[in-house]
Amino acid sequence: MIITGPIFLALMGILLYAFINFGRLVKIEYQRHNKEWIRDGKPMGFFWRFPESSWLSSSFAMQKLSMQWLFKTPDWTNNDAEARDRLRKLRRLLLIFYVGIIIWFVICMLIYEKNI
Repeated sequence: MIITGPIFLALMGILLYAFINFGRLVKIEYQRHNKEWIRDGKPMGFFWRFPESSWLSSSFAMQKLSMQWLFKTPDWTNNDAEARDRLRKLRRLLLIFYVGIIIWFVICMLIYEKNI
């Protein structure tokens, strides 16, 4: 069990960094592509919100976009190199997290079965 704790903590660090990266991507949309930000429901980041955001609808927009952007590239990123880089980074971080959490779960199950 000693190995599973540090692996889990590392995965949580990767997930936290993905949340931060998502927030940076939303800030880019807000600052450079404000019409699209409004059209997307005025999303907030995971740890902050803009004054124009509302708690409920902006939270829903954040949840929706955090899943949608994994599979669909927003048009406003096409001519924004930094936004494209942030989106790629977000996707890589979440891929690492999801694959890592599956591997972590398998390791935990193997350790559990061995100790029965």
